[in-house]
Amino acid sequence: MNLVRKKITRTIFYSVGCPSEKPRTAVVIGGGVLGLSTSLQLAERGVQVTLLEANSGPAQVASYLNGAVIVPSMAASWASATVIAKNPGELKTLKVSFSALSDINFWKWSAWFWYNSLWPGRAEYNHESQRLLALFSRKCMMEEFSKYGSRLDMGTKSEGTLKVYYDKQDLDEFLNSTQAMFWKERGLAFKKLSPEECFELEPCLASLDDWKHSDVSGNEDLVGGVLCSMDTCGDIATYSTNLEKLCKEKGVKFKYSSKVESFDLQADQVKSVKLESGEQISGDVYILAVGVKSQELGSKLGLNLPVYPLKGHLATVPYSDELPKLKRNIYSLKHGLICPIGSGSVRMSGIVEAVGYNFTVEPEKGKSLVEKAQGMLKPGFLREDQSSFHSCLRPVCCDDVAILGRSSIQNVYINTGQGSKGWTFSWGSSTFLAQLICGEETDLDPQRYSPNRFKVM
Repeated sequence: MNLVRKKITRTIFYSVGCPSEKPRTAVVIGGGVLGLSTSLQLAERGVQVTLLEANSGPAQVASYLNGAVIVPSMAASWASATVIAKNPGELKTLKVSFSALSDINFWKWSAWFWYNSLWPGRAEYNHESQRLLALFSRKCMMEEFSKYGSRLDMGTKSEGTLKVYYDKQDLDEFLNSTQAMFWKERGLAFKKLSPEECFELEPCLASLDDWKHSDVSGNEDLVGGVLCSMDTCGDIATYSTNLEKLCKEKGVKFKYSSKVESFDLQADQVKSVKLESGEQISGDVYILAVGVKSQELGSKLGLNLPVYPLKGHLATVPYSDELPKLKRNIYSLKHGLICPIGSGSVRMSGIVEAVGYNFTVEPEKGKSLVEKAQGMLKPGFLREDQSSFHSCLRPVCCDDVAILGRSSIQNVYINTGQGSKGWTFSWGSSTFLAQLICGEETDLDPQRYSPNRFKVM
């Protein structure tokens, strides 16, 4: 069965399974960027929102520190045999720990992941679902920036993403890929660049000769690049803090250190949430936006939410003030992903590991990202001795497509599974969910993201 729809550029509005009337109250569980953003969208629609967060403040897990990039241009499902085969590291060398191997949920997740990777048409369908959500999210992000301006400041913004290539065939294949065609058809075409144009855009890039006579793998074989102008970056902690302030202005009530113990489920509806403190919180609708805790919390309601944590690592490195500043995100298969952060640092992110719920920060793996990226930039650009490191868990759905919409329980909605691009998808995910909850039309097809697509598992 061919699951890839014919591409269209006109907008189709969907209204599937919407409630007959807008709810008066909502309980949002999860205080990361997705829970905060969902709360804002509902509050803007006149819904009285109470947000519950197990930690002592907002954005304490994946939204505390991330790769900093907002990259709709990179929207593609990891559940793809082609993506895995083309990536020389990351997914192809995925480390799996004993804790994951001994977890039945990991095996269920893996089986569904490989089904989506190998079944004809599934991967491309999931790629398109990611890109449609990325496109919608970009639109929602721009509308939010236009409406609130500096009130939702998120720090440094980059001027797009520069993807650099060291193989002409790889470069040509990318420019002719369905990914490139998708954005071209929507007026956001990627721009092909010569090596000289890459150096002109980013003077801090290492030249063809800078690392030629060293042990460092540099840009000596650079054949060109691609400019993706739609992308940007920022500080998610700054953004989340400002988002919390705006939510409070809109009347959202925050209850921190409030871990959910159980749900009062009656006749296919949740009547209230019981906290570990014994307090009961009730609302007309309930939204689960709990990232890597989705399986755990969903199981309390009998819901199958196949989200598994894949660990990643980060490095934040100051750079020399004697060399040109980095202005864009830069990505290559050889060196990884870096972006500007703050006034004089770069952020590097990468590595994919299935190690269960291990939140331990591992500096050595952050250092390996710095070593890998070093040759992309001019000698002396990075101040490696001043690096800081972090590790985090990405909530990856088993088809690497976000889980958005109403669950099999009438008044429970889900916002999770965005994986490595949670911030990129946050604006669209939360707006889309609020539209569904409030009975509005949307230009995303709810069936693509429905929590009920996993009933066969």
